[in-house]
Amino acid sequence: MRARLLAETARHGIITRAQALQLVAEHVLDDAIADHAVTRIFPGVYALPSRSSERGIRRLGAVAHRPLTALSAIDALDVWDVFPFEIAVSEPIHVTGDLREPNSDWPGLKVHRRSFFVRKAPHAWEFKGLPVVRIEQAIVDSWALLPERDHRVPVIVAVRERRTTGPALLDVLAANARAKGAAEMRKVFGLVAAGCHSPLELWGHEKVFSHPSLPVSKCQVPLTLRSGGIYLDRYYEAEQLAVELDGAAYHGERGQRERDIRRDAAVAAFGIQTIRFSHPRIFGDPAGVRAEVLAILAIRRQQLGLSA
Repeated sequence: MRARLLAETARHGIITRAQALQLVAEHVLDDAIADHAVTRIFPGVYALPSRSSERGIRRLGAVAHRPLTALSAIDALDVWDVFPFEIAVSEPIHVTGDLREPNSDWPGLKVHRRSFFVRKAPHAWEFKGLPVVRIEQAIVDSWALLPERDHRVPVIVAVRERRTTGPALLDVLAANARAKGAAEMRKVFGLVAAGCHSPLELWGHEKVFSHPSLPVSKCQVPLTLRSGGIYLDRYYEAEQLAVELDGAAYHGERGQRERDIRRDAAVAAFGIQTIRFSHPRIFGDPAGVRAEVLAILAIRRQQLGLSA
């Protein structure tokens, strides 16, 4: 009978006490626990010892132990595939439930509570066989859990993967106005909504292109070439000047320089001049970049006969 218990636990990853007692007598289950054939990972939830420390198994166990909750914060982001970081072994499993949920956390489990939370849409979704809060809520909930340098990364990944949008993030933030870091989130989500979709673009907007010394420019402006549609990173419409921000990884690839030259030539056919700044230049010398852009804008106004 124990073999049947172990086989079912192995098949599903976890087994609850109620499920186990439908298969075997109570003494069989208790003997298996005493012999360490199965391990309790949360009250009333068991796994095989060889898998009991796996985060995926513990996530299954957490939502089985608290069946009215859904995975949230960084665990939800990880399940949604927009959390490109290693999660520390010591980090508890994060779930969210209603305020009326019992106020008792188990070691290795962190229960967040929200008013009128239910484990179904629009609060939560089933993804990869697990209940998870919506991705926008997970981003808001995770903000304060991450080091400051990493705050924006899940936002950028989620938008690039077309899992969310800037307006959707702003809508959820409006319902979480008292969340820690709300002011910074509002700023970042607004920039994402305006078309800044990379850490380099966000940094460039904040440190270079929003500076009062420069005129207003547009972000991620669409342009249709013969080869297809592209987006200009920044565009000064009156001066017909495009500014491209060359990311450290992508623009270091072999052949990328030649592709950039072909693209810039195609853009020039529209009367638009392109200037480019590297990743190290944008981050290391924002003041110098601003001065250079300002000087080129002045030259373009002369060339186009625009008033200063």
